[in-house]
Amino acid sequence: MIVPSARWQHAFTVAILAVPLLVVVVLSAPAWLLWPFLATDRRTAVLQFVDRLVEWARVLAGVRPTS
Repeated sequence: MIVPSARWQHAFTVAILAVPLLVVVVLSAPAWLLWPFLATDRRTAVLQFVDRLVEWARVLAGVRPTS
């Protein structure tokens, strides 16, 4: 029986946790395609959404905020 190393387990865990992020990014593609045609308030909402995704990705990666 092959015992996975801690590095392999960590990589697998990060990959599994990143799947929802990848799904959200793919599903938000229409918003990026329509970006030039969105109203200002919609653009603000999309940017806030991206900020939350970046914050979540940093937490997953274990990166501390710079500010």
